Amino acid sequence: MLAKEEAVAEALIRERIEELATALRAKDIDAVMSIFAPDLVSFDIVPPLRYVGADNKRRAWQEAFAMYAGPFGYELHDLNVTAVGDLAFVHSLNHVTATLASGHVTDLWLRWTACLRRIDGDWLVVHDHVSVPADLEHGRAALNLTP
Repeated sequence: MLAKEEAVAEALIRERIEELATALRAKDIDAVMSIFAPDLVSFDIVPPLRYVGADNKRRAWQEAFAMYAGPFGYELHDLNVTAVGDLAFVHSLNHVTATLASGHVTDLWLRWTACLRRIDGDWLVVHDHVSVPADLEHGRAALNLTP
């Protein structure tokens, strides 16, 4: 019975994350935020070191969407989901393609890890971490890596 419950939870979580990717591509801030818990703690790719609360995550996404003119490409790759009880852990490699208002094209791969909790029957992200590898020798992000 437990395996069936975990399989159902995994399917629901995969659906929620696909909805998130669709919302990101549409720059639909309300749909994006529907997956984040109000007390979210986020280690995002842009400063500060930590966002606490969904309102701060909302502001970060609104600022990101405002920076990009036209379409916002967001693809999930190698999504891995582990769910046990009311907690789940996910990770994926995500490809972002978009053009800044300045004309600079963003084309990079991100690492995304998230912890979800089933709250009132709905799977919500309570913690996420977005990163890119670092070139420690030169003190900068390694943005040219691909899977």
